[in-house]
Amino acid sequence: MPTAAAPATIGRPRSPEADEAIRAATLELLATEGYAGLTMSGVAATAGVSTATLYRRWRSKVELVVGVLQAKSEERPVPDTGTLDGDCRAILHNIVDAVRATHAASGAIMAALVGELGRNRELARAYRTSLVAPRRVAMADMLDRAAARGELQAGLDYDLVSDLLAGGIYSRLLVSGQPVTHKVADQLADLVVRAISKDVK
Repeated sequence: MPTAAAPATIGRPRSPEADEAIRAATLELLATEGYAGLTMSGVAATAGVSTATLYRRWRSKVELVVGVLQAKSEERPVPDTGTLDGDCRAILHNIVDAVRATHAASGAIMAALVGELGRNRELARAYRTSLVAPRRVAMADMLDRAAARGELQAGLDYDLVSDLLAGGIYSRLLVSGQPVTHKVADQLADLVVRAISKDVK
């Protein structure tokens, strides 16, 4: 009996180069035009792809922006260094590295998103579901590991700890405009670890 032929692949395979161009264009336009000024046609033109190519990957501007930001977030997962101090320090160094890699664009992108989340329910829901919630779960896992090692105070609000850890960096980035450096990351890590550790020295 002849063997059955494998089913034919429908459509063209996705191009990694096109994906990267779209991600770069999205971040560039978020920084320069803001969320409101970003359009699917503008991203396609900046990326050098057709709008059909763009819509095959993302059905809407919300899906595009959240998908691109989610991919960027996944490049820097919550670390597992084996200690609470090491984890907090690594998280903050990762944030600083991400900010410094894109220079002023990071502040502009965050400012555009913060302003838009307050008035765009669809974007806020997608952003919190796809980016904030998974990050909170990963942070909770990190704090659970610290608690299991006996490093953490009992009864802490993990969401509040997450806000405390990253808040200082984003306050500098968005509000005060003060430098965001690895030295600042280390100082902030020291403060947070002292605040949440079981044995406060």
